[in-house]
Amino acid sequence: MRRHKKLVFLAFLMMIMLGFINNMRGTLIPPIKDFFAVSYSQIGIMLMASTFGFMSATFFGGLAASHFGLKKVIAFGFIAAALSIFTMGHIDSFFYLVILMILLGIGLGSVEIGANSLGAKIFVEKSGMMMNMLHLFFGVGASIGPRYAGWLLSLNLKWYQIYLTALVLIIFLLVYLFFTDFPVEVENDKKDNIAVKEIAKQKKVWLFSAVLGSAVVAEIAIGSWLVNFLHVERAFSTASASTYLSLFFVIFTVGRLVGGYFTEHLGYIKILFLFASATQILFICGLLIDGNLGAIFFSAAGFFISIMFPTIMAVIMREFDKGVSSYMGFIITSASAINMISNWLIGKINDLFNVFTGFASISVFIFLIIGFLYLLSKELNYNFAK
Repeated sequence: MRRHKKLVFLAFLMMIMLGFINNMRGTLIPPIKDFFAVSYSQIGIMLMASTFGFMSATFFGGLAASHFGLKKVIAFGFIAAALSIFTMGHIDSFFYLVILMILLGIGLGSVEIGANSLGAKIFVEKSGMMMNMLHLFFGVGASIGPRYAGWLLSLNLKWYQIYLTALVLIIFLLVYLFFTDFPVEVENDKKDNIAVKEIAKQKKVWLFSAVLGSAVVAEIAIGSWLVNFLHVERAFSTASASTYLSLFFVIFTVGRLVGGYFTEHLGYIKILFLFASATQILFICGLLIDGNLGAIFFSAAGFFISIMFPTIMAVIMREFDKGVSSYMGFIITSASAINMISNWLIGKINDLFNVFTGFASISVFIFLIIGFLYLLSKELNYNFAK
């Protein structure tokens, strides 16, 4: 890993960018909704469009990397994200915003699959700890993003102007990427690709997708809807609500900092069971308790949900000894499809019932993590127990 120091640094910076841009969105949903005068269902469609773009990129990313190289896939991701963000300041139609969110999703999805593929190539030892460390930097970006967006809103900047400031980070990464060499063993090998039909016929692949999808929904939905929930249901100001979302991601980042230690010492599957259960308890407490204390329970849940994605990635790396990038691409794509539908569904529930019911529905997905994880544990070949 030492001889890939520049690649490790690049992967960490990519994760910061992903967390930062992805989680500004939660703070910016209320001003976007007001700017275009749209419903929660339409906001759900916007989130679904972004996830569709992300899902498309993760599905084709592994295949594209085998033909064009991983470096070019990552560069494409940076350029697509930058183009989308730059164009946001020149539109006046919500329809065009939805299109741009698809492009942004494609860009971020390409960067995501690039970062995880890099991790799979360079983090050979203690993969659980190192993947948690990699995704810790997502938490760093996610901790800064909502508070940063809330601060700029308090200065009366428009939502698209706030997005525009993220271009500085993207351009810096694109330049850094240009001057970073990718050794042959890091670039995807065509011989390492597994046919989609071979992947799709395995029961455990679909269970991996269900576990990861439920975990992604829980994480992304809290990031996307917490500010709106606290603003509408608990009468918090948008800036104040964004503070609790930032706190969620600060605690989330701490969880990823220490989560790798627990993962390696308690066992990958056991820690997933324990942390999913703790997430559910804290989330329900947040729903039942009003005021600042209830908001703190939501923020505290970030610690336990933090290890879900990287630990599941580590399980995939251990379970499949060949074609890891192909399996990752398929599973992340399937999980993104679950997330896409679920974001639309949560927006629809907000409109049909109320914001409380829509936000509370996230607890169903946390429960599904536990249920699908139990079924997956029966199908695994690798012994993840300590």
